[in-house]
Amino acid sequence: MARYFSYIFLCFLIIGCKSSEERALKRNNPPSWVKSTPVNIDYYVGVYSIQKTSSDYREKAKRGALENLASEISVNISAESVLKTLETGGDFNQEYEQNIRIKSSEEIEGYELVGVWEDENEYWVCYRLSKIKYAQIKKDRIEKALTLGKDFFRRSKENHDKNNYHDAFILSIKSLESVSKYLDQPLKTVIDGKEVCFATEVMSYTQEMVSEITIIPSKTEYDVLLGDYLKEEDVYFLVKNSDGVFLSQIPLKCQYKAVFFKNYNIQSDEFGRAGVSLGKIKQSKKEQYVIANLDFEELTENQTKDKIVLKLLNYIPMKTGKIKINVTPPKIFIESNEKEFGKRKKPSLTLTAKQVLISRGFQVVSSKSEADLIMLISSDTKFIGSTRGAHQVELTGTIDVNKKSNGEIVFSEVIQSTRGLQLSKLKASLDAYSKADSYVKRRIIPKLINQYFTF
Repeated sequence: MARYFSYIFLCFLIIGCKSSEERALKRNNPPSWVKSTPVNIDYYVGVYSIQKTSSDYREKAKRGALENLASEISVNISAESVLKTLETGGDFNQEYEQNIRIKSSEEIEGYELVGVWEDENEYWVCYRLSKIKYAQIKKDRIEKALTLGKDFFRRSKENHDKNNYHDAFILSIKSLESVSKYLDQPLKTVIDGKEVCFATEVMSYTQEMVSEITIIPSKTEYDVLLGDYLKEEDVYFLVKNSDGVFLSQIPLKCQYKAVFFKNYNIQSDEFGRAGVSLGKIKQSKKEQYVIANLDFEELTENQTKDKIVLKLLNYIPMKTGKIKINVTPPKIFIESNEKEFGKRKKPSLTLTAKQVLISRGFQVVSSKSEADLIMLISSDTKFIGSTRGAHQVELTGTIDVNKKSNGEIVFSEVIQSTRGLQLSKLKASLDAYSKADSYVKRRIIPKLINQYFTF
């Protein structure tokens, strides 16, 4: 019986505790900032609520409240800022504002907790930041950023004076990166006794350095044959400044424009020379180009990951060097050495090769003196036996292509052995040549053409 009364007492105790807890929650009335985010002329305020469904809901609520607080801080682009000076436009400015808000929420400081509130399902957080305090923090940060940026800029100018454009560019980029969070501000400071808007000054100086650079092609035009090789020794650019000093370590982005495009990243050597190896010219477009531009992306690689700075540099007009390549297909002379049982015969494989070559853009000439390439087609048939009145003949042969200028073999292929079976030797030989003709047409000549053509 005593055990029974103990059980009844415990049940009443649990029910009573639960009722007390429910009454406590009812008494836990939400503060005014839960109902609506307060507007205060002296403070930025951030409020955030989250469902209590995960173990880290408190941290998420704090992060959300700070993000909302940061969104209250407006980004006003000054008329004297570099963004206005360059007339970067709406899309760039919008991206900049969004980027700054994200960084502000990550780096915000000086805020204070107004309070937290929770019920069974939700958790609320409210933070605020004094506008006066924020203005002072921002001012201190700008001064610190300017001090760092001015040091980079001073070193950039020193390297420029020594014709070390590579390091001068990198240091200019670093000076911009130092103040990238404040590009919406004038960033007024004193340099060499003169008040300037810092980011605008750096951009102007960088643009001036770019304007001093010239990219001179090795030749403005090349006349080449399809299948020729163009190496670094043939296709290159010289990089120098307006004083005629050749500049080293200047990265160039080259684009080879033919039917298909291909990009090359090259850099000037100690003699200011930057070569590009195109290899074998296999694209048949008559007019092709190699275009070189100063490669700011390469200059900034491993120096900055700041997308705003990289996009800002795109507003600097780039210097360009261009080489035109005039491509013509090689002229081919076909020399026939076709035989039948060891004796010369009327060419048949030669006619097939000629037709296919012409159809694919090659020029077949009738005089060896006009040719760039000499094609020699050698073939012969031999009798190998008879079976029940049918004669069997085998054909063997080769196709070789040489450069007329130096005799270099550029193509060599064996004609697949073929056999003819007919009631006479001549008809069997004709049958073997017919099969070889198909092999030359479908396999060998296309293989030669593919060696010269990409398209």
